[in-house]
Amino acid sequence: MKIAILTLTGQRDDFIDKMLAEELRKYGYQVNVRNYIYAGRETVCYEKPDVVISPMPGGQYKYDFIQKCKEWGVEVIVRRGEGGMGREEFEKLDDNRKSIILGNWDYSPYVDLELTWGQEFTDIIAEQGHMPAEKIKACGAFAFDPYFAPEFKRNTDERPKTILFATGFSTCDCRSEYCELGIAEDSGYHKEIYRIHRNARDTWIDAIKELVKWFGDDWEFELKVRPGEMTEEYERGLPEIVKIHPQMCPSSEVLKNIDVLVHSGSTMAIEAHLLDIPSFNFCNVNPDPLLSMVSPMLGSYNELEFSLSQVLLGRSNINESVYDQLQQHLYGPIDGKVCERAAKFIHEHLQQSVRKQKRIPNTWPKTTDYLEDGIHLDKQDGDVMWLCPCCRNAYYSKPHHDIARCPYCSMQVERKGKHIQGVLK
Repeated sequence: MKIAILTLTGQRDDFIDKMLAEELRKYGYQVNVRNYIYAGRETVCYEKPDVVISPMPGGQYKYDFIQKCKEWGVEVIVRRGEGGMGREEFEKLDDNRKSIILGNWDYSPYVDLELTWGQEFTDIIAEQGHMPAEKIKACGAFAFDPYFAPEFKRNTDERPKTILFATGFSTCDCRSEYCELGIAEDSGYHKEIYRIHRNARDTWIDAIKELVKWFGDDWEFELKVRPGEMTEEYERGLPEIVKIHPQMCPSSEVLKNIDVLVHSGSTMAIEAHLLDIPSFNFCNVNPDPLLSMVSPMLGSYNELEFSLSQVLLGRSNINESVYDQLQQHLYGPIDGKVCERAAKFIHEHLQQSVRKQKRIPNTWPKTTDYLEDGIHLDKQDGDVMWLCPCCRNAYYSKPHHDIARCPYCSMQVERKGKHIQGVLK
């Protein structure tokens, strides 16, 4: 049986999906790992898998993908890339926020099995979400399995002491057509998040400049942006001595070579803990009270400077009580066996499922269901050409468009300069 695992991001999912693939091969499956956005459609049409393991369907492109796979007789399994929320915090949310976390799209008719992290959120999905309980399996915290892999080791070579600043302020870079969680830019919620992120980013830039000024001879400084956050403002505002990692650089690779982590309420604090790296939460922007308390919380530059002067290197400073609560209420087990459990659940499911007659075409159907005003299928006078990086189809618009939704697959694409384009969602 052929299984295609479709990876959403190279920063974290690629390593996890490759570990899952290895576990599935132990059961005798033929497994390929492919990029979801840029190769998902081609993978289905060319390789014709019996099963696809896909990211959580959260938009028209993803929804269309699983719908077609199901229509063509392919078994569809989704793996959630995030842990969701614990019950206590989830019940405090308004209905709109609950829908965003559970998923605004009813994907249940097209999904045969959903793989989640913790049991509490799994129960919430079954009670208030789209999937029935018998089609959801809680596996544990996928994101942390790579740190238990035998081949994963920190760099122990002699090198200067290094601080990594891991940002978390992507809302600062959003625009009305594309912002976090699909919330309209003119909404009150979005404006408040923008204000919080903007103030925190400004504080971070000022703090890093001060640390470099006074401690540049003692430490090396690195910065890694959160997925979806741009590097340009840091490149302009920080001294050249600060090494800024490329946006798609995996956190696991960066953490191998640092001694202290400064974050703003990130799961990277747990990754650091698994590597015995102390971490500090400076200007927290994470609304989850548990996750925000994993590391000591600091609110000012003076607190940050003092904490760094007193830090014990080579020893985690995680709040063990919070760490245990996170596993109990949010993430599920953090034990390096999550992919192993997920592969077992997948195998058991496939053993019981009825094999379907596959009817996969050799090419993905070319339709124009998402044609919008101002977008042209044929070139008109003065038009510029767009080439969708996802479905590879061309379309046209006037030059003033810097964002355009592909009329063939609905993917929203941004023009960066004259020719280069990037996927937004």
